[in-house]
Amino acid sequence: MTSWSAIVGAPGTQKGRAAKLLSRMLGSRGLRVAGFVQEEVCDANGEVTGWDVESVSTPERRTVLARTRTTDPTICGYAFEPDGFAAARAFALEPADVVIVGGVGKLEAAKQGHFPLLAERCAATTGPHVVLCIRDTCLASIAFELPDPIDHVQLPCDTSELERLAATIAASLGDARPHLPAKM
Repeated sequence: MTSWSAIVGAPGTQKGRAAKLLSRMLGSRGLRVAGFVQEEVCDANGEVTGWDVESVSTPERRTVLARTRTTDPTICGYAFEPDGFAAARAFALEPADVVIVGGVGKLEAAKQGHFPLLAERCAATTGPHVVLCIRDTCLASIAFELPDPIDHVQLPCDTSELERLAATIAASLGDARPHLPAKM
């Protein structure tokens, strides 16, 4: 099984922001990082209208969940966009040394949403290290399905804790990480 680590926090602790910073730290160590984070989308009044998945390696974003005014919403007044999870999957399958899977929460704890992707990535016998951005209340149910993580940070945390996590991930990959061609 491939190794994994986690950025753990309550809602509103900016797990996505921490993951983007970790991505830059890993990149500065020569590691290629792919994957996505899940970001809130708000209207002009600050009301959450949905969530996008945003690539950690490109500026690309896709809507995964949007507020609906219909009488038949999929979940909690939101509807899933048909290609939202497919876009997240595509971001996470880019060639990389480390893959970030953001937005791991209640849906994934119920083995839906991004869970099939993270289970597939962690079950592979070879492949990139996986970093989960996970809601604190969902950690136990997800962690029981996976091998032991190599490390984690609990948010809120300072930059030095993310640096420590980046160093641990880089050290764990060592010479075993795949040698990928550089991007042109």
